[in-house]
Amino acid sequence: MYSYLLGRIYGIPVKIHITLLIFLPIIALQISAVMGVGSLIWGLLAAFGLFASVGLHELGHSVIALSKRIRVREILLLPIGGLAQLERMPDNPDDEMHIALAGPIVSFALAIGFWLLAILLSWGPVWLILLLRVIAAMNLMLALFNLLPSFPMDGGRVFRAWLTPRLGLVEATRIAARTGQTMAILFGLWGLVRGSLITLAVAVFIYLAAGAEYRMVLLRQRMQGGFGFDPFDQPTVAPDEEDDTITVSPPPYKREEEPRWLDWIKQSGRKVRKMFDDLFDDWNRRSPK
Repeated sequence: MYSYLLGRIYGIPVKIHITLLIFLPIIALQISAVMGVGSLIWGLLAAFGLFASVGLHELGHSVIALSKRIRVREILLLPIGGLAQLERMPDNPDDEMHIALAGPIVSFALAIGFWLLAILLSWGPVWLILLLRVIAAMNLMLALFNLLPSFPMDGGRVFRAWLTPRLGLVEATRIAARTGQTMAILFGLWGLVRGSLITLAVAVFIYLAAGAEYRMVLLRQRMQGGFGFDPFDQPTVAPDEEDDTITVSPPPYKREEEPRWLDWIKQSGRKVRKMFDDLFDDWNRRSPK
């Protein structure tokens, strides 16, 4: 929804979200300002180079997924990066590790390729050499950032794949998700300090997606007849279940009405969480049992 098809590669639809089209000039201006180049056209070329690199990064994941007989629904480019939506999560931890590592490997290769191209074209115009070096540097940062153990990013998936044979899928996902959410909070604080809305948006996405995938793994474990309890001895409640705990309210004269803004924040949080839960629930239902 609200996305446009750019084309198909290996039969995979590659789409761009409308929000990226809206924010592209802003991102171009930010890149130009950081590099001290007062040209919107140069910034747009750098931004196009960045998101083309992100698309190739996601294509790296997708090609390895296809080799593991996992269908890829689409690659979607967003202002916060790219998403390769797989038909199902790999059952084998080694497969998950290979798919996760493919993206950063592509980004490292692109960084080296653009840097070498800048050296070969050292006789060319200064703006072109700078553009190539900037795209090389962005690919290097993209690879390193994605290798951070922040689930569900690439490094977080590698971390979970490493933990799974040792602790089991549920416990490995719990640890990886908690680690990812902790790092997301740090990203968010960093984004607030720097005044970067993109960094803040990435942090929120990581935090919510980590929690949603953990709940999806728990629900799937219960559907398959697994133990279905939290390793910290706290009972697991499926996302659609209600807690039957009886709460005794204070007398009416002692009750204080909850501020409207706080109630709005809580309701908004529930809706966003449900959106992520629905996404992973759909993923789970389509996965072969």
